[in-house]
Amino acid sequence: MENEKVNCLNIAYLFKTSIGSINGSWTEGNISTVKKVTLPNGKQIPYVSGQSIKYQIRKAWKEMGLPNLSKVKQADKKAGVDYTAGEPDIYIDDDLLGFMIASKNENRRRTAVVRTSAAIGIFPFRNDRDLGTKSKEETGGDVSAGGNIFETEIYYNYFRVNFLIELDRIGRFKDFELSKEKKDKLMELPLEERKNRIKNLLKAIEHIWGGGKQSRFLTDMSPKFLAITFQKTKSPIFLETLTVSQNEELNIDAINEVLNGNKNIISKQFLGIQNGIFKNKEDDLTNLDTISDTFSKAVEYINSLEF
Repeated sequence: MENEKVNCLNIAYLFKTSIGSINGSWTEGNISTVKKVTLPNGKQIPYVSGQSIKYQIRKAWKEMGLPNLSKVKQADKKAGVDYTAGEPDIYIDDDLLGFMIASKNENRRRTAVVRTSAAIGIFPFRNDRDLGTKSKEETGGDVSAGGNIFETEIYYNYFRVNFLIELDRIGRFKDFELSKEKKDKLMELPLEERKNRIKNLLKAIEHIWGGGKQSRFLTDMSPKFLAITFQKTKSPIFLETLTVSQNEELNIDAINEVLNGNKNIISKQFLGIQNGIFKNKEDDLTNLDTISDTFSKAVEYINSLEF
């Protein structure tokens, strides 16, 4: 069967923020900066780190009420790094997002099954800032002296994200990833549990939101254009593809080029879009499903898979 050859799920999407400061960097004086990378032409584009995105996924699982999230443990040393339980057979986050335990009693790790890119801004950063002040009026301070002034870097932008999920590793474990008492006893979860973990990942991505400064700059990080491909070969085919013009038109030609150029490794594809976001002509987008329908069709296809 063709389905038996599928070993990879590729999810690529664009999200939009009208005003945001999603992932902070260093504070420079009284200015809270955002993460940026410098292009060859000297311009800078904002980005959201893969670690931040995975944190939002884990937060989404909490909000979904998933009971099987790994408990975070405190490091042995004051300067050490906290770590999770490291039980991928029990906890979905230890399985899909990976873990590392480096304590005096144990040394184990699992590389993430869900490979995550940074969310890369499409447009250059334009040095926009939000001016704020911490008023002393309520505390009885000297109002005439003014409040403490601070600034926050902000942006209007579209961001592209890519996930490559190794389907053949979900719920399958190597000896060095399991605790001592479980080695040689449990190396693979039942197929239905493995499928449920993928479906819970899709649900989290469908409704992902968050980042920094959410009390002032509430941010929706969920897909506004979405491409899902089930593949026979592990390759992040959309990683550098999704883009938006200065007129805020989605580049459909680039997407079709990638799909046509990778027909030999794509077993199934689903494309979706949210109406009213991109400025393309209506005829350019008529063959695309809604975002919700795209996720639903992907879940239905997962139910038919053997992997």
